Amino acid sequence: MTEQANSSLLPLNPMHLPDAPSWFPLAWGWWAIAGTLVLAVLLFWMLMRRKKKHLAPKKTALRLLAANQHPSSAIELVRQAALCYFPREEIAKLTGKEWHAFLDSYLNTPLFEPNQEQWQRALYTKEPVASADMLVQHCAQWVNEALPPKKRRA
Repeated sequence: MTEQANSSLLPLNPMHLPDAPSWFPLAWGWWAIAGTLVLAVLLFWMLMRRKKKHLAPKKTALRLLAANQHPSSAIELVRQAALCYFPREEIAKLTGKEWHAFLDSYLNTPLFEPNQEQWQRALYTKEPVASADMLVQHCAQWVNEALPPKKRRA
């Protein structure tokens, strides 16, 4: 009987194993992860681009203030930088004490109102002022600390 069993098994063809499963096409979960990753990279890129564009006036003002040593052109640069971040109606009408109060309202320690006489002398006289470098540094400090505006300080 074993011979009959062996003889009936002999005419069978050898077993064919299926091919190993391919890694492609991917399952839907992998596509979801890839799509989420692409969206995250795009969102990050857009946010960085927006931030860079938002900080461009501040960086330009700081670069120009570093090259500038005259208080009248420094305060003009501060006004131009402020116009980039604040409404024109709010900035354009400010002069003198109101302008200095506005500048100091965005600083932790006031720099402009205590030095108002020095600013008036530096802006409206032809003679060079001894504290011109300090006044230009105050302008650079204001641009550094106050721009872009966070919350107005009283």
